[in-house]
Amino acid sequence: MGIKHSTGCFSYLATDVWFDTEIWDQFRIDLSSKEPKTLKLLDMSEYFRFVIERTSTCFEITIQVHEPIISQGTICLEAHLKSDLDGPFLRNLGDAFAACPKFW
Repeated sequence: MGIKHSTGCFSYLATDVWFDTEIWDQFRIDLSSKEPKTLKLLDMSEYFRFVIERTSTCFEITIQVHEPIISQGTICLEAHLKSDLDGPFLRNLGDAFAACPKFW
């Protein structure tokens, strides 16, 4: 996952994140909906949160990643993006989630 900004890009690559099957499936279904709603994808430990708040005119994306470090606290990444509704972006996001292999 990469977040572009004016001077570069932040990226996050996770290799061991687990999602409840119902949450994953509901998020994929909600991506294809056109109605205003809040879509949430949370991992089972709640260290990774991906939230899309969709209104009738725009959407706001929030990504939060918390990584606990024993005896040193946590590392946190939080990003917000607010934009006009962009059908191609949401379709591409939906296609990317649909392409992810499911093992259940």
